[in-house]
Amino acid sequence: MADSFEIAKSSLRIEAVIQRSSFVSLNENKEPSEVKDIKSEIQSFRGVDKVKESSVSSDEKTWWEYNFFYSVGVRSIEENKENKENKENKENKENKESDPIFEITATYNAIYKSEVKLSKASVLAFSEENVGYHVWPYWREFVQSSCARLNIPLLQTPLYFCKPKTASQTEA
Repeated sequence: MADSFEIAKSSLRIEAVIQRSSFVSLNENKEPSEVKDIKSEIQSFRGVDKVKESSVSSDEKTWWEYNFFYSVGVRSIEENKENKENKENKENKENKESDPIFEITATYNAIYKSEVKLSKASVLAFSEENVGYHVWPYWREFVQSSCARLNIPLLQTPLYFCKPKTASQTEA
């Protein structure tokens, strides 16, 4: 029997990728021309937050729609900033300098349709391994255009790679 991921992969058809929300910010204490000279560290996150499942009927046919909420973000912080701030700002907890240099986040809806109802295990496996693959080109474009609009150096967003299967996963 095929594993949960393979069942979902063969059953789900991508319908749309929609940018549901976004946030772009450049620290108010930094000028765009300064950003390239600041020693910084890039932090990021990505993943499916939730999935909505619904059934749709039309002309005596029923199909299932799966709406994956995929959140992703990146920010730049000054290197070793935390150690410096802990020493300098014990009394002043509202120092604006502690904010990220810049931050870009977004939530996307990746909407899929299926002719069969999927198990929770299949939906979970698909959300962990494949939703990001469909969202990633939209995210990369958003990061690049946001950097250009902020007039800061373009951030190299890597390509998205699906997790390779281990030997035990490929045996069946």
